[in-house]
Amino acid sequence: MADQGPQKDAMDVLQAWVDDFNARARPAIRLGSKGEAGGAQLRLQYSPAEDTVSIFHMVAVNRNGRPAILVQRFEGPTAETAVQAGMWASSQLGRRPAV
Repeated sequence: MADQGPQKDAMDVLQAWVDDFNARARPAIRLGSKGEAGGAQLRLQYSPAEDTVSIFHMVAVNRNGRPAILVQRFEGPTAETAVQAGMWASSQLGRRPAV
């Protein structure tokens, strides 16, 4: 992996990995990543077709006093799928009731 400079949090680490993967593999459909400051939520995503997104969503939580990473895959129309993934993550983090 090329020198990426200092990495501040999990989002920086994931973005560096995605950038390196895309540079080395040169996939027809590039991976993308998103997240939130501090890295409680991280997402790998790609667009398999126009107006469609596939999201691999990871959420860092504390369950029974132990750290855990919950994962869920979402796929469908871009806008609705992004909302669905966000609602799931928020409910896992206790920010809103489960849907």
